[in-house]
Amino acid sequence: MLNQKKAPSLELITARMLKELPNGFIKLMHILNATLRIEYRPKSLKFARIIMITKPRKNPMDVSSYQPIRLLPIFSKLLEELIHKNINIDLNPQQWIPNHQFGFRQAHSTGQQCHRISDIINKAKENEQYFTAAFSDVSQALDKL
Repeated sequence: MLNQKKAPSLELITARMLKELPNGFIKLMHILNATLRIEYRPKSLKFARIIMITKPRKNPMDVSSYQPIRLLPIFSKLLEELIHKNINIDLNPQQWIPNHQFGFRQAHSTGQQCHRISDIINKAKENEQYFTAAFSDVSQALDKL
């Protein structure tokens, strides 16, 4: 479930450590599923440590050269995975997210979106129709969120 190559969590527990647990991991998943069922979130799972990492080839003296990284407790990561899995199973996003929506979707790359738009433009040109497009690039979108 968790990427074993990622940094350890806040409490210095790695995904590999959890994987090595014999039956304890199954019991842990039962507990996390129970917290979802009863809609209880322990306060300890709501905290993260934020560390600032310098972006490659950027001036470390410039504030905009830093990228925030959040370190979550390993149990928060597991709970996040369970919620994500349940959302995908229960809500079936393929039914309510339009096919032309590519952001944050599996098997929908930027290259595919470029091909899709190029195809629309070419078809309009072949049929001697007008076509319009509006593009926006929000610089540092996540930093301003």
